[in-house]
Amino acid sequence: MNAAVSRPIKIVVFLIYLAAVAWLCFGNFKPGPDIPRSLWGIPIDKCFHFVMFLPFPILGTLAFDFRSWWRALALSMLMANVVAFLFERLQSVLTSYRITDAKDLNANLLGITLGLLITIVIGLLAKKK
Repeated sequence: MNAAVSRPIKIVVFLIYLAAVAWLCFGNFKPGPDIPRSLWGIPIDKCFHFVMFLPFPILGTLAFDFRSWWRALALSMLMANVVAFLFERLQSVLTSYRITDAKDLNANLLGITLGLLITIVIGLLAKKK
């Protein structure tokens, strides 16, 4: 696939991802499906937060696609952290059914951090080829 075509696709995929994260963060899912309350002793909602933010650095770095891979990664990380903080804070401001929870924010940031590490490994492996 040529680069001129793939860049818009990467941006659209990233925007769809952001829309999905916003929908998951601000949606009212009560009553929701009957799911377990924890996974390996970790509250399930924290697992959801972790998984929800894990792809952010990967998709953001691909979407920003600057000539400098490191600049794209840095912008992606900045945006990921801003979105994580902003969405968590706005949940209690914009909705009556969501609250701001520091543990949710920690799960978001942990997912972003693992996504960062995965992105760095993928980037370094790609440079070797």
